[in-house]
Amino acid sequence: MMSSAEDPDVDILNKNGLVNVYVDLRGKEINTKRLLVRADNSHVYIYDPDSNSIVKIIYVNDLIDPSTLSVSEKNGIINISLKKT
Repeated sequence: MMSSAEDPDVDILNKNGLVNVYVDLRGKEINTKRLLVRADNSHVYIYDPDSNSIVKIIYVNDLIDPSTLSVSEKNGIINISLKKT
């Protein structure tokens, strides 16, 4: 499995107590508006219900609070925001 640091489709930015994860899914045959995103204390999971498959599992170096998960999508790029614990 490729780590988040090596995955060219994933960028993780830490700022002001937040972890922002950007996932570029442009060019992939995925309906980004229907994706399900979940998190635990150190991972973000992106699931495609249409194909019944996992799109990405992203390891986050910081401890995160899964209850603060917020997701937005624009032009095939998923923005996932979580607070650090």
